[in-house]
Amino acid sequence: MFMALPRMSSQQVIPLQQTGGEELIGVYLEKTSPARAFIDGKDYYPYYINSKNSPLLRNEERRSARLTINGRSYDNLVLNYDTYTDDVIYTDDSLIYDNRVRQVALNKYKISRFDLFFRYDTLTFRYFSKAIDSTFNLPEGFYEVAHAGKVTYLIRHRSHASKVMPASGAASLRDYVYKPENYIMINNNLVRITSRRQFTELFGEHSHEMNRYLQSRRINISKADKSRITEALRYYEEIN
Repeated sequence: MFMALPRMSSQQVIPLQQTGGEELIGVYLEKTSPARAFIDGKDYYPYYINSKNSPLLRNEERRSARLTINGRSYDNLVLNYDTYTDDVIYTDDSLIYDNRVRQVALNKYKISRFDLFFRYDTLTFRYFSKAIDSTFNLPEGFYEVAHAGKVTYLIRHRSHASKVMPASGAASLRDYVYKPENYIMINNNLVRITSRRQFTELFGEHSHEMNRYLQSRRINISKADKSRITEALRYYEEIN
């Protein structure tokens, strides 16, 4: 059973060393209670502040979060996920340095899992790499485990930077375009979903049945959201 994180007083100040956002802040076990022993990472700056779109995943939606790190779980945290830098961001108004509340990009190599609980949806992330699983054939990083049955379905929530030229003729700014990537595990190999035909052919002898199912349910696989893709995968698991 997961342990709830005690509410911390906003008056408790934990000074963070200035790092320029690059060096590790360090593990603050001597300055925090065991309930916040997970604070290990680097100073995080909101570099996107002047951009039209934020690279933070579903940033405007209310959520709670759970973090599993070093074998221990922490509930009721304020976490964001940066889809451009692939960082898990922790925020707490008691983490203050130089009169500014600091955010921490947590050490991703120690995080085994984190969950974001939205009102109507739960996103579960794990860190994948060849060092952890030698059969993993995608770029290492955080992936949402959208479905884990006979078929594994992963989503890589990614944003790409693009330059935007303001109408006033001022210097161009960066914007962040969100483009998630969907992958399913077929024959011990993760394959990106690109089109309906490619998707149905992945299921071999069941490809025709899958094609008929998509047609009957009016699922446009290239535009389908997580729930529709999961629906199709569950159908495959029933007939396989």
